[in-house]
Amino acid sequence: MVKNERRSTKITLVVGLFSILFLFTTTAHARIYGNIVAFGDSLTDHYGLQAYLGPYDPVANPNGAPDVWSDGDVWVEYLADIWGAELDNNAIAGAMTQGHESEAVQMLSDNGTLPNLGLVGQADMYVASVPEFDPEETLFTIWIGGNNLLEFGRGELDTTEPFVMITEAMTGIKDAVVTLYSQGATNFLILNLPDIGKTPAYNKRSPEVIASVTQLVQSYNASLDAAVKNLEASLEGITIYSFDVFTYFTEMIDSGVFVNVTDTYMEIDAEGNKTGNVNGDAEDYVFWDNIHPMTKAHKMVATEVDETIFSVKEADNDSSSTCFIDSVNGQRNGNADHFIFFVIASLLAGVGALISNKRSEK
Repeated sequence: MVKNERRSTKITLVVGLFSILFLFTTTAHARIYGNIVAFGDSLTDHYGLQAYLGPYDPVANPNGAPDVWSDGDVWVEYLADIWGAELDNNAIAGAMTQGHESEAVQMLSDNGTLPNLGLVGQADMYVASVPEFDPEETLFTIWIGGNNLLEFGRGELDTTEPFVMITEAMTGIKDAVVTLYSQGATNFLILNLPDIGKTPAYNKRSPEVIASVTQLVQSYNASLDAAVKNLEASLEGITIYSFDVFTYFTEMIDSGVFVNVTDTYMEIDAEGNKTGNVNGDAEDYVFWDNIHPMTKAHKMVATEVDETIFSVKEADNDSSSTCFIDSVNGQRNGNADHFIFFVIASLLAGVGALISNKRSEK
């Protein structure tokens, strides 16, 4: 009888050990949201603009669009993979906060051939579809504004005043958030802009031009931060996660992860068109073309977004909780390694003690 009890205790400890191991391996990559609804421009688009214009073909459809503006998936697709989430991607390449950067595409919207493809239009179309979603399980993402700044830099907007351009962009973002909020959306992720001055479109220009572009992006991002705070203060029950792409992308470029951080992976001719050739190994480049990042960079952004949102959600949890499951779920890195080691070591020590006692009794 005693022998059977000892065997039972040992089995219980071993089962406990593997249960703990399974718990940590599953919670380490647990999903944060089960659904993602994305809005934005070519930094998020995959098949969006192509659905309206058809696939690009230099002969059959020269006005068509590529399926994606990178050499693979974009950041929000990687984020959905990390969480095991369903993705509803509404982003449209070329979108500004209001309207489209392409004059030809915008003309089609103005005459009713196409819907409004800017951020505001994307939100309006989504709401008009009367979507059904669980607000607690759905994250709405917005990454927009790059085309506003690029159009402004080319002198193709109605204004030449940076303050007016940025103010109009913020109005569009706030309108889109309010529209989605009115439909029941409560969880948002809003990303700011990277330093466009570091892209191949600008990084070989004069120091004065690069500095002015960087300053314009910083002004845009500061206004975006203020707009987010205003939305949080005015919309009850809303949660807005902010991700600082400007800082992260600068760190990525400076980190040495990419061999080439100034040139494009795709070969670009003197007119700025892609020749179809590439300049080297894809792993070496951070930029796919003059503006857009490689899929490797997109994946890195997704990983960092995941960690950022996880950290914010954990900070909001009750830190005084002593529940074991809360402790497990709250440990993802850092101190988690020590905690895991302690639990496993304790269980192994218990099993070892039982085996040792059994041998000493023989």
